[in-house]
Amino acid sequence: MGCVDFYRCHHFNDEWYLIEMVLNVRPSEIDWSGIVAPEDGVKESDWQCAYMEQYLNSSGTEKICDTYKEPKEDVYPCRVAFFIYKTAANRLRTPYGDFALEGLEKTPSRLRDIIEFE
Repeated sequence: MGCVDFYRCHHFNDEWYLIEMVLNVRPSEIDWSGIVAPEDGVKESDWQCAYMEQYLNSSGTEKICDTYKEPKEDVYPCRVAFFIYKTAANRLRTPYGDFALEGLEKTPSRLRDIIEFE
């Protein structure tokens, strides 16, 4: 089984994608600094990275801890949601593989109702 069981890129608004993933790792093992949107002609240090990381329950209907915090329990697998700013980048590079950045669908209400965004 691969490290990613589920991946969705939602159109959150005109400027942001909301990414939802189920990872076969524990929260303490997630390498957030390795989740970026590589962009040709832009220095690697300026690539967009995961923003406002949030941990969800297994069905993706509730947050299990405060935004930017890790859950007290080291849940496995780990369901997360985070934002990526829309740029010319067309893919998300992660330690768990590369994924298309395409907002093919609107953010579902189950997420819109629980996800914090500032």
